[in-house]
Amino acid sequence: MSRISLRPRALASGSLRNACARGATLALAAVLAAAAACRGGGSDAPPPADAPDGGDAATGGPRWLGVEGERLAPPPPHQQAKTAHFTTHDACAQCHLSKDTTTLRDPKGRDISPVGRWKPTMMALAARDPYYVAAFADELEARPGLRSTVERTCARCHAPEASVEIDLESGRAPSFALMTAEVSPNAHIAREGVACTGCHQITSEGLGTFPSFTGGFAIGTSRLVYGPHDAPLTDPMRLIVDFTPFKSVHVLESSLCATCHTVVTRAPLPGGKQGPEFPEQVPYLEWKASAFRAEAPVGAKATTCQQCHMPSVDEDGQEIRSPLATTPPDLKARSPHARHAFLGANAYMLGVAAANDAWGATATPEELGAQAALQRAFLRSSAELRVNASREGDAGVVRVKITNATGHKLPTGYPSRRMWVHVKVARADGAALFESGRSDAFGRLVDRTGALVEPATFFPHFDVIDDDAKVQVYEAVPVNADGKVVHRPLDAITFGKDNRLLPQGFDKRHEWAAYTTPKGVDDDPSWGSEDEITYRVARAEPGARVEVRLVFQTIRPSDFEALAQKPTPAARRLFDMVSRTPPTPEVIAEATATIP
Repeated sequence: MSRISLRPRALASGSLRNACARGATLALAAVLAAAAACRGGGSDAPPPADAPDGGDAATGGPRWLGVEGERLAPPPPHQQAKTAHFTTHDACAQCHLSKDTTTLRDPKGRDISPVGRWKPTMMALAARDPYYVAAFADELEARPGLRSTVERTCARCHAPEASVEIDLESGRAPSFALMTAEVSPNAHIAREGVACTGCHQITSEGLGTFPSFTGGFAIGTSRLVYGPHDAPLTDPMRLIVDFTPFKSVHVLESSLCATCHTVVTRAPLPGGKQGPEFPEQVPYLEWKASAFRAEAPVGAKATTCQQCHMPSVDEDGQEIRSPLATTPPDLKARSPHARHAFLGANAYMLGVAAANDAWGATATPEELGAQAALQRAFLRSSAELRVNASREGDAGVVRVKITNATGHKLPTGYPSRRMWVHVKVARADGAALFESGRSDAFGRLVDRTGALVEPATFFPHFDVIDDDAKVQVYEAVPVNADGKVVHRPLDAITFGKDNRLLPQGFDKRHEWAAYTTPKGVDDDPSWGSEDEITYRVARAEPGARVEVRLVFQTIRPSDFEALAQKPTPAARRLFDMVSRTPPTPEVIAEATATIP
């Protein structure tokens, strides 16, 4: 059999790695498409959406609210398509989509079919994610001389099948216009995002090594689709879709996910030089340094990416044993049967997609809503929160302890994400005495009076907080060579701050330590896979109620603000969506206490 591999072409000297890949516990949701100019319309801005309660453009609302100008037109709707090496999911759905109430269902009738579970996920929406498309357009606008390189690197993990196919055909990459406006087979394959015949044709070649990262996966040319089971029935798939199922356990290994969930970039510098390697997102490397490592030497809590994010148990925790297809009717039950739910933290973008008809994808708003609910439940398993309240003189003392329950940093993935602690101390009548971490209707941090406290740069890491204008925010903040906070991936040189909670058992001296080093936490001995913050509340009344929430936000407001400085048509379309579905935080955990 042929083992020739299709790897990304070597980039020209001074070019960049996969700058725009955001990954899939993470790949995101919804779609922005076609430049309206390419469609001959769409240059007039629609009437601004009503502002959510809490702000508007005239009274302190965000810069992006009601921005005028040209919008990207909606993308073409999904169509079935095939190319020389790939096919859209429709072909796979003939046998791998549940079509009744019993086949490919769990004991409670819930869909466990591979295609049915994949359709409403961020993987399926990876190339249609409005934030990704807006960031992609922003990079192109900022770097016209690097257009082909930006397109090659940004498409590699968000439209991997089209990236491989077009590279084979012409040595080029999927263009922004192809991904957002065109209707060729390659364009439809591109808008499939991360799909069946892309992932399942990745070979084991080089997995877990640096060349495999940043979209460095290899696709075989023998039309083999890999799965974990012995003696797969080959004839039906060969006959119907001309692919051959083939056993290989590499599909169960975290290193497969690492090909697009480990992204290392190098910023272009003046004179054709490059900046140092910047670990845009490295959850796989974080995991390799943790107790959850399932590669030799195996950690004490060994768990693969797939075991958490594609569980082979149902929503009640029961092992799934089921045929893998609807036909032939005599197929035996198999285990493991992974739910292709690709669980992650990004419920927010699924909500944006649901409110915008999935931007041409095949998932319904109801399916997207159900998937968002699964994401929220999954997010709530990511951390533990404990609260203790005491008194020192006339001051209330609240100690908050957070424990990371994941196998990577928390939060992880693309650095627009942040997590923070919301602490409210109130009198018996409900009036707030102290409130740190409150957010407004746009997801911006405010004090108890509603005044903005979002810093111009970022909050430092705190061990003690005695002022409710200070907030404990866990985040990774990219900066450039001058130490200035940046929002374009290709401007980043290093992190100005990285106090994200470490996974349990983290080894700071592991082989990839240069890519996972925290920043800004050296003065806090309580910080690691856990963190304890002390809040001091002056003149706290006896019996004052303490409410604590640990919350998560997919995209920090400053990232939207950065896109609004010189908005592209893609950014303006994103802002329309966000104005209807603001980025308010998701609750991970909550607890209460009473000050004695």
